[in-house]
Amino acid sequence: MKRASQRHLPVYVSQVSITPLLDLVLVLLLVFIVAVPLLRREKMKGVGEGAPALLTKAPPKQVVLNIRPDQSIWLDDQPVSGENLLPALKAHVAKQPDCGVLVRMPDNFAAGSLARLMDEMHRAGIRQTAVEVIENAAGKR
Repeated sequence: MKRASQRHLPVYVSQVSITPLLDLVLVLLLVFIVAVPLLRREKMKGVGEGAPALLTKAPPKQVVLNIRPDQSIWLDDQPVSGENLLPALKAHVAKQPDCGVLVRMPDNFAAGSLARLMDEMHRAGIRQTAVEVIENAAGKR
């Protein structure tokens, strides 16, 4: 009797190939990597268009707070000590409540000191501030 071989019988493959599925996932990942920054950029463009008019116009009176490289504080070209800064700012706010402050500081001024200064201005009632960083010419050769 002849032996029956299974070599010539059809073989059913019950495994699913995941290669096409991985290709699809990678293509979708690339699409999202490209699309998300474009969507964020357009969203940021829309933010500036609806800005309130208060933020876009300059204050009617501007006080200049100049911090020198030797850490001395000058308010409208007059020297002010650290403990007298808050009363001097409050006096400016009492004269003109909508005044703004321009802080001119050297580039080596500490960020913590700037945060404390901004806190002092907030306590004095100043709502509009701007910071200008001036390169320290004394430290460069």
